[in-house]
Amino acid sequence: MKLSSRAIYGIRVCSLISTEERTPVALSLIAEKSELSEKYLEQILGSLVKGGVLVSTRGVNGGYSLARNTSEISLLDILVAVDDVMEVGCGGKCDKICPDKATFVEIENKINDIFKSSSLESITLKREEQ
Repeated sequence: MKLSSRAIYGIRVCSLISTEERTPVALSLIAEKSELSEKYLEQILGSLVKGGVLVSTRGVNGGYSLARNTSEISLLDILVAVDDVMEVGCGGKCDKICPDKATFVEIENKINDIFKSSSLESITLKREEQ
């Protein structure tokens, strides 16, 4: 299994927003610190807002902030917001007779459990330890 660029950047951006002292965080600052284009970030940030991970504030002092505490946002919340689905193996393309489908479903469930039990707070704490 490989995380998409959108998933990796989604986690990175949420972590960055969580560590900024000034919230909401301006798009220009997020782009500068993440070294991503504003246009690409707008797509990712829009997905995170729609997925309930971030809140967008308009105006001169506007930007993006977390919708909940870092301990309440799981990595799975972020992944689902930016990618919609987490799939392992055949991605649901197997027919009913696929002998490996049960194995792929079990692996997918275990991976999702890891992402569900890992909070944004844990990522932020690891970032601060470095």
